[in-house]
Amino acid sequence: MRVYNIPYVYENYPYTYGIVKEEVFLPNSSDSKRKKDRKNEVSVHSAILVAATSLFEEKGAAGLSMRAIAAGAGIPTMTLYGYFPSKTAIIRALWTIAFDPLFSEMRAVELQEEDAKSRLRAVARAYVDYWLRFPDRYRMVFLIEDSRDSVDDRMFVGQSDVIASYMRFDPLIAEAIGTKRDCSLEAEALICALTGIAHLTVTVSEHIWAPAVRYVDIIVDGILNTGQR
Repeated sequence: MRVYNIPYVYENYPYTYGIVKEEVFLPNSSDSKRKKDRKNEVSVHSAILVAATSLFEEKGAAGLSMRAIAAGAGIPTMTLYGYFPSKTAIIRALWTIAFDPLFSEMRAVELQEEDAKSRLRAVARAYVDYWLRFPDRYRMVFLIEDSRDSVDDRMFVGQSDVIASYMRFDPLIAEAIGTKRDCSLEAEALICALTGIAHLTVTVSEHIWAPAVRYVDIIVDGILNTGQR
């Protein structure tokens, strides 16, 4: 059996993120049926997530219900429960869809820059730029509070790699200010500041804000200057 990473498809959610197990056997008479079943399963997964996204964009978090999502996906409500056990599971799947390309973009920018200070600045800019390009994803992630379906259920940040991905800022800051000490506090402060820039720009759009990159540069300059003291 081989395991392939297929973006934005979720099997056994919420315990497996972005991974679909595809069994590969020697050809036999049931191969075409297996492939057809897999294709149908992927299509239903996609339809569910598209329906949930559309409902959120149209009605906000209050518009997300299992019945409404099932109707939007064109499937019975009981069928929906076979793919996602709860609304929370669907929301977490959508959060993963929002975060995956963000962290990919940040990593790509990081690899492009050779100078440590320029690297930190570029990654910080990329973080804010992503949310401003996809404001609906920002609202989906940051305007819906996570919750547990049961006492044994772990919160999203505890079962995903989001925190680890965010904390890439720790070594980036350390390299930029030329220190070997732990910079996790500075990294968390930077994340808070950058998310604040995105939050106000997205949610208070009626205000005429300066270009976001200018705010980002002020924050990054402050970290760099602090490290030089």
